[in-house]
Amino acid sequence: MKTFKLWQPALGLMIAATITLSSCETLKNEEISPQNEEMLTNSISTSSQTVITLDDRTSTSSPYAITLDTIIDNDNGTWTWSWSAQNPYPGDGTNGTVQDLDHWDMTLGHYATMNDIVTGEVSTDGITWTTFRPEYRIDINQSCSADTVIQLNLGTRGSLKSYYRITVNKSFAVDDSVQAIYVSGREAGCGLFKFSGFGRPEEISTSCSLGQGYYLNKDDFVWSSNVKVGGYTYTQAEARAIYETSNKGGIRDAKYAFINAVVIKMSEATISRTATVWADLLIVDNYLSRLGKLTPSNLPTGNDEARDAASRLNNWIDTHLCDN
Repeated sequence: MKTFKLWQPALGLMIAATITLSSCETLKNEEISPQNEEMLTNSISTSSQTVITLDDRTSTSSPYAITLDTIIDNDNGTWTWSWSAQNPYPGDGTNGTVQDLDHWDMTLGHYATMNDIVTGEVSTDGITWTTFRPEYRIDINQSCSADTVIQLNLGTRGSLKSYYRITVNKSFAVDDSVQAIYVSGREAGCGLFKFSGFGRPEEISTSCSLGQGYYLNKDDFVWSSNVKVGGYTYTQAEARAIYETSNKGGIRDAKYAFINAVVIKMSEATISRTATVWADLLIVDNYLSRLGKLTPSNLPTGNDEARDAASRLNNWIDTHLCDN
């Protein structure tokens, strides 16, 4: 039976189980949001699996109870994460009730990428599952966030639970602060909330980073989430605007510190915790936190300590480039 070293402090009992799921039927159209056009039926039969039971992992920042129920080690280099969604106060949205959930969107947080996603499934009963092809894009059906997301096109019906599974090819820890979006009707609308999603992968053995050009100048690359530098959150567009400012007269200290900090933070999942970059990142972060949120017209200079730390980050990145 596999063990999960990274999870032991937070997890309850690990139960070895053999699970055989029956042939799946396609969900009826009325049970799925109409935006989902790529659902396929899928039958899964597994032999030996390790089911990891979890402490209560229910989101408290949304009108709906979104719960991470289990993580299953499929014993084949993949892990299946299962969530459920329930409306605790079903109704028409008046007098303390909440309209049915239409669908919800998950971001991948700071550690997972679409290369880690194997497949997605939804179910109205937790027994019969329908497979869909996860895609990472902006959900045009809501106006609460412009983040790229995996859209989970199954809502709730009254007080009944709905179920969701994502299979990944890495052993991720649980991060209870990954951003998600709920989407409902006119009364409930949409909103942001935190849910239990993919955290730092177990047993990071590599120490490499992608470069500035990859994160800040690659036209076909879309960030999986915004980045927090110096205590302020930046979108991909905001970071790119800073990156593209002129270096005439020499690159300014704030820009130099910022772009190298962005690269390290975006590559965090592939950098060992013993790497030398973290001390220099702290210096840069502290410096940038004193400047306020940067803009292309607000890029101060004149801090030797921060510039030296940024230079060391830059040299580390250049000599530790990942194969992409």
